[in-house]
Amino acid sequence: MLTNIPDDSEVQAPSIRVTASSARHVAREITRRLYPLHTEISQMAAQLTARKEAEARNRHAVAEALAEALPGARVQEQHRRTDVYWQRAFQPQGQPGPVQVDNVRAVIGASGESVSVEVSGRPQGIVAMLAAFAEQ
Repeated sequence: MLTNIPDDSEVQAPSIRVTASSARHVAREITRRLYPLHTEISQMAAQLTARKEAEARNRHAVAEALAEALPGARVQEQHRRTDVYWQRAFQPQGQPGPVQVDNVRAVIGASGESVSVEVSGRPQGIVAMLAAFAEQ
């Protein structure tokens, strides 16, 4: 997994203004004023990065569980969101007519603690799915 380092919109790089009376004065002001700010911002960036990585791990775990439950599902990572798509074509045996398609689209939220699901397809398939869900 790639580390997701915060950008300038999430963590502002620290800066100071120094009136240069000498190189030693500038060095002293950097040490006294800029280094503590840099340390603080670095800690904030590390916390933000850790939180984002934990969220990504949680989303990935949920996506794996959904993909296991829906064989052949396609998983797409988005920015702080994961989409899972599944589709099954169904042709009633011995009956002419259009192919019916069952679709499931699940959107896993940023933290992996919520999932939004859209389902469409044959009514009996949807009813069976909802009945199984209600038993959980």
